[in-house]
Amino acid sequence: MNVSSELIRRLQNCEKNAFEELFNLYSGLIKAIAYRYTNNWQVAEDILQETFVIVYQKIHQFSSKGSFEGWLKRIAVNNCLKYIKEQQKNTFKDIDDLKIADEIADENVNINDVESLVKKTDFSQQEIFNIISTLPDGFRIVFSMYVLENYKHKEISELLGISESTSKTQLLRARKLIQKRLYKLALKKYNENRNDFYKGVIQSNR
Repeated sequence: MNVSSELIRRLQNCEKNAFEELFNLYSGLIKAIAYRYTNNWQVAEDILQETFVIVYQKIHQFSSKGSFEGWLKRIAVNNCLKYIKEQQKNTFKDIDDLKIADEIADENVNINDVESLVKKTDFSQQEIFNIISTLPDGFRIVFSMYVLENYKHKEISELLGISESTSKTQLLRARKLIQKRLYKLALKKYNENRNDFYKGVIQSNR
């Protein structure tokens, strides 16, 4: 999504219609980002509103030297992190839940089979979003910051008040868990497609 210099000029002139236009362009994206971090649609709605209030207040600080979308997303992420810090009592604790540990370290699944099938499968954005949204909080937040928002581990550790090693561990486990869940989804799709193929063959031979 590109924001024209003309729209930015109108925003900085505080034209009401310009802010409505911006909201219509970006509200869906910002709310999705907020949900990805908080896993709560009501909180995401609150963060969406707060983000655009800050944009209204600070639009004159945008210098046009960088990406406007990046600037907007950074404000949204900062609002998410503010919420997380208030709620994070156990968010980044070591995950010792046996169910999660077993899912990550499933010895019955060959990692080469996982990577091969996942690469061959087309996943929709919604399917990937759903998998990310079901990650444990710490996994989901660090994965989002590092992979989707391009923060470095040093930045993540400073912003979240955790060590760099914790950030790296959460990311590694998140990636493993995502890969295993993508594999399960890919396997389901493969079996469904195979069953549909055989049904088609049987019906055509009748």
